[in-house]
Amino acid sequence: MDAHSEQQLTVREMVRAHAYPVLAAISSLSLLCIAVLLIPQAIKTDRYNRCIDAQIAMRASINPKGETAPGKMNYLKAVEHCEGF
Repeated sequence: MDAHSEQQLTVREMVRAHAYPVLAAISSLSLLCIAVLLIPQAIKTDRYNRCIDAQIAMRASINPKGETAPGKMNYLKAVEHCEGF
């Protein structure tokens, strides 16, 4: 180990020795940043899905025919409500 520590590395050897760990660290940080930036979109989508489910359940409960399937019109009205139109 002492013989290796006395040896002076060239610039090319230093780059080759440290390129993989540096690129791996950059890749890991990029992946972490992407995951953190996707959290608000995931929360928005979850709330939207819960809104759609609640609207369909409400519209199905007041349906006089007692059908459990939402139907195309109930789904479109639920989307309209949750989109804010």
